[in-house]
Amino acid sequence: MLFVETLVGAIFIICGLLVKKYPNLIAGYNTMTAEEKKNIDIKKFPTLLHNGLIITGALAIMATSLLFLLDVEHFYRLLISVIILVFGLLYTLINAHKKY
Repeated sequence: MLFVETLVGAIFIICGLLVKKYPNLIAGYNTMTAEEKKNIDIKKFPTLLHNGLIITGALAIMATSLLFLLDVEHFYRLLISVIILVFGLLYTLINAHKKY
């Protein structure tokens, strides 16, 4: 199951890289009107999402790998991984909502 936990972290990292290069991947951005798009700083917003997704994915991979090496039960590794992912996404989304 370490493969699955690492794969989820890698998907977060890949999404972070893609959001930076293709901002239209941001949910709801491509359906906004031109007037609404003017209110969003398209240079800074994808950078915030990019950093948040990459940090969250990297932390999830590092935590599950460390817990695997320490021979922690699978349930607790999965629980820690989910907590990291949820709090990382919430932190990123709250900061995005406050700043943009």
